Amino acid sequence: MRHLWLALVLAWGGLGAWAESLWALTHSVAPGETLYAIARRYGTTVEELARINGLKDPNRLRVGQVLRVRPGVEVALPRGSLVYVPPVQGQAFALWVGGYTWGYAEFLGVRYPLVPRGKGLWALLGVGALVEPKEYPLRLVLEGEETFLALQVARGGYGQETLALSPSLESLLQDPGLKAEREKVVGACPREGPLTFSRFLKPLEGGRITSAFGTRRRYGTLFTSYHEGLDFAAPEGTPVRAVAEGVVVLSERLRVRGEAVVLSHGMGLCTGYWHLAERRVRVGERVRGGQVVGLLGSTGLSTGPHLHLEVRLFGIPVDPAPFFQGLPLP
Repeated sequence: MRHLWLALVLAWGGLGAWAESLWALTHSVAPGETLYAIARRYGTTVEELARINGLKDPNRLRVGQVLRVRPGVEVALPRGSLVYVPPVQGQAFALWVGGYTWGYAEFLGVRYPLVPRGKGLWALLGVGALVEPKEYPLRLVLEGEETFLALQVARGGYGQETLALSPSLESLLQDPGLKAEREKVVGACPREGPLTFSRFLKPLEGGRITSAFGTRRRYGTLFTSYHEGLDFAAPEGTPVRAVAEGVVVLSERLRVRGEAVVLSHGMGLCTGYWHLAERRVRVGERVRGGQVVGLLGSTGLSTGPHLHLEVRLFGIPVDPAPFFQGLPLP
């Protein structure tokens, strides 16, 4: 569960293993591991692991044994097949279609173009953090053929926290211009172009994670919402780096997000870097992964020096953490 991870692993070094557990499809048994411990790590049950791996005795595991923990799902189509990673509340997930040359997918009210990959087509789709865990229709339109499937969205398992805000910060949250600021951020991200990365790089050296994506937040005495990014605390002035190659589509001072930079990485995916002390890039500039885009600060709606890293896919905020492990390819 995410709240357990946040309580136990706030150091940056713990991010990789946690991200792996979100998107991994297989797990290699380590010495001393039990099926119960593996099931807890991947948010599943002993019974489910035993079922999908055909284990007659769940108590007998071999070191090095490879277990399926989050299998991709394959579905036959009229002229091909669909393989997808099961969707999870608040995360991105991928699907791949074979046997067709063009088409698109619609899920939760958003249309995603299918683009070439290997001998098929693929798309990266987003699930909002507040989407209720249940079945939703996936509509595929492939070379004019329409197919509907029901996909089950799994629960994300988010924790909770309360932010104590000063009167000035509370008044900032009541600013009537907040909606326009959000629309500017979302509108800055183009929805076309090839994806420019396979996994994220670290946005800064050192630091520690202080708030995970999706955490349900009480903002002072005002309202409850959720955290749309991943927060890293570090000394003010720490260089903040692009997590992947991209094009700068926004670089300016915003009321809530402070000194802000947005990079476009293709296929409707953008990363945002909020609360900077200083910006080091301009709109239209192409940056490489690892390039400094600004210096860490505490501008805008911030209670201390930190980087808020945000990922939006077709405007939907999704968890940045798994991208450090790699794309969720089926």
